[in-house]
Amino acid sequence: MNEDNVWKCAAIDHGVTIFPNGKIGPCCQIQSDYLKPISVINDPNRFSDLKTPIESPPAACILCTNNEARGVESYRKQYQPSDNLPGIKYVDIRNTNLCNIKCRTCGPHFSNKWAEELGLSVTIKNQSVNEHLELLLTNSLEKIYFTGGEPMISRDHWHILETLIKSGLSKNIKLMYNTNLTLLKFKDKDIIDIWNQFNHVTINCSIDALGKPLEYIRSGTSWQDVSQNIDRLIKLDKNKFTVIISPTIGILNIWFLRELAEFAYNNNLMFRPILMDGPHFLEISVIPDSLKEQALEQLQLADSYGVMPDGVTDVLKNKIINNLNSHLFDHTVRHVLLLDSIRNEKLFDLLPFKQHALDNTIHWFAEYDT
Repeated sequence: MNEDNVWKCAAIDHGVTIFPNGKIGPCCQIQSDYLKPISVINDPNRFSDLKTPIESPPAACILCTNNEARGVESYRKQYQPSDNLPGIKYVDIRNTNLCNIKCRTCGPHFSNKWAEELGLSVTIKNQSVNEHLELLLTNSLEKIYFTGGEPMISRDHWHILETLIKSGLSKNIKLMYNTNLTLLKFKDKDIIDIWNQFNHVTINCSIDALGKPLEYIRSGTSWQDVSQNIDRLIKLDKNKFTVIISPTIGILNIWFLRELAEFAYNNNLMFRPILMDGPHFLEISVIPDSLKEQALEQLQLADSYGVMPDGVTDVLKNKIINNLNSHLFDHTVRHVLLLDSIRNEKLFDLLPFKQHALDNTIHWFAEYDT
């Protein structure tokens, strides 16, 4: 096949993402049914079946093709290695579901706290990477992405960093994180001391709201701890550290988007929202007609701070206006109320759901009775 007519993505040849179920893919955006056993990690052609004709992108890459079609920068476009020489250049470590909180938008696949709450017999899933470090941590490596679970409580995360420092490779490596930012220390180790020995560090702070709404949406979070940790990050050298407020936008937190954008603006932080892509009943496409105006107002106010990335506001706006999943809104309400009851929280009281529920559920019974 002519190379000019092939679907091109650097992750196919140079990326490896390790999942807690013992599977790997070229990136975190790949469809789950494509994932392969970690036993093929040594094969340099492990993902070459994704090199399809350019006019027929692989079905496994639908998240990137969809983003590119609607004008949002895709993962494929974001990842550009410094050269095209052979070797693994980008490693994504999400090899465990070990986490210290239980976000309402998550589940047992990425949080053992969720598994414990559901009473599952196996709560912690972990794919050890230690036996593969010789392959992964080489001179070709340029970037490592840590997420989870929560990377700051993962022993593998700390071991990898220490291995890179001892080998002398750390000074050439860029690190990237998704972290709930509830802690920056592990036992006697302070992550900022370790980060200073690397080329550059990007910290995506998974913060969906401020204050009490955050504590309810990401159950187990302390806003006091998170805000103190943000204060530490703000003081870091901006030439070496990039701090990003990265909320996952769905029906639970669109109502707090303005104050989150204002927080990023006031603290001179990058703001990079992620559009939730499941579960469907928590996406912004669930917003009913009666709440559209309120959601669009929040979006407009957030956009007024000038921190929203290009194209994202229009995508969010279209999702709200079209509200293709509004028929799932009753499921949303049940989900919120059930977790409020189980966790002794009051997120429902902070959302504009109550009046809608009264108007469309309880009042219906009153009309039926007459």
